[in-house]
Amino acid sequence: MHRSVSTLLLLAGTALFGCSAPEPLGRNPEGPPISVKLATAREQALDALYRTSGTVRGRTTAVLTSKTVGYVRSVAVRAGDRVLAGQVLATLEANDSSASVRRAHAGFDQSLEARAEAENAVSAAEAALRIAKSTRERVAALHASGAIAQQEFDEAEARLQGASAQADMARARLRMSGSRISQAKAEIGEAQAALDYSRIIAPFAGQVIERRVEPGSLASPGMPLLVLEQEGRVLVETAVEESRSSSVQLGDAVNVEIEAVGKPVIGQVGEIVPNVDVASRAFLVRIDLPVERACLKPGMFARVSFRIGQKKTLVVPASAITRSGALDRLLVAEGDRLRLRMVTLGESQGVWTEVLSGLATGERVVTSPGAPASDGAHFTELP
Repeated sequence: MHRSVSTLLLLAGTALFGCSAPEPLGRNPEGPPISVKLATAREQALDALYRTSGTVRGRTTAVLTSKTVGYVRSVAVRAGDRVLAGQVLATLEANDSSASVRRAHAGFDQSLEARAEAENAVSAAEAALRIAKSTRERVAALHASGAIAQQEFDEAEARLQGASAQADMARARLRMSGSRISQAKAEIGEAQAALDYSRIIAPFAGQVIERRVEPGSLASPGMPLLVLEQEGRVLVETAVEESRSSSVQLGDAVNVEIEAVGKPVIGQVGEIVPNVDVASRAFLVRIDLPVERACLKPGMFARVSFRIGQKKTLVVPASAITRSGALDRLLVAEGDRLRLRMVTLGESQGVWTEVLSGLATGERVVTSPGAPASDGAHFTELP
């Protein structure tokens, strides 16, 4: 009985040992040598990069607000709608403003009538002045010859002075009527501007990205109603640590990765906001992108890489790297065999990938690993 139990335990142990020790990953059975192309791991200067995360924004974003108090009568657009410059997007109730415009126009009409009346008064006063001058000249001639008394001459002189004063007053009223017309025009413009405040107009062609109000809501001055983004190219906003301020300059080329674009694009630093946020100790950088607005949406995530210098590091061709789960691997030539090597990678730039550990300078790796190249395989090097 004891012997049978021992035999069973031995068999179970053998089975467990077999399950816990599988063949090494990529193990190649003995076979004829395979031909592979090798590259030598070497030290090379790569760009030292500072990486940040960013957000896609429109080049110009406007928050449209109310300038007056009134209930929202209608909203003609929704988020996602495209609009034209000058298009009416929403309207507010404006009964008081409409009445003010009508009063201003009525005042303007009255001022025109007053000017016409003043012009007629000037014409009459100037005619009376001419008659008074003629009369005074005749009376003065008669007075000089002794034909009339001094009193008649004085009366003619007084009538001339009175006619002159009346003409001056008529001209002054005409000037006042002209000023009143200018004032009435200004009142019309002011009333019309107040009425225009009841219409929310698109300042440029673009897309509505937020609608913050519904019909029936009470709008007040400064209350955001809609958010509009201008058509055209986009930019990426990213926060840069204050310690990196000397590494970021206007016009610098920047590598930007956005999933919607599919491949990295080269942007350009277009604006650096000088203020540093006291909470994050970072400043805002805006990067212009050579990508049209059509393929991007505001708020998309972006990865930004700033070049801050160069570093000398160990590199291998990027094509030599294979990946299994979270592991990065290389096939390394050791004698006449290939050996699978786990490595830790750094930056990838162009055709080169940085190797941080697991490989030494001068070791040779397979540039394009794949079947039948595998761990333990015999190989011959292609020229």
